Amino acid sequence: MFLKAIDRFNDLVVSVYVTAGHTRLMLLHDSRNDDGIKSFFQEVHELYIRILLNPLYLPGSRITSSHFDTKVRALARKYL
Repeated sequence: MFLKAIDRFNDLVVSVYVTAGHTRLMLLHDSRNDDGIKSFFQEVHELYIRILLNPLYLPGSRITSSHFDTKVRALARKYL
């Protein structure tokens, strides 16, 4: 579930995406592109699910994959 602007911090906006498993993804941004932000969250959620499906990942632990980090940064450039 995508929650648009739930709070403000100085001139920045806080948007949140909550998954069915109650995982919260938060984004602090200054853009007004709601469709791009929603698409960003959906694709990051798909990447997160792929990490969860990895049998070597312990749920709740820090994601240290450089591949995950690179993909999220690429999605941020694409959508934000």
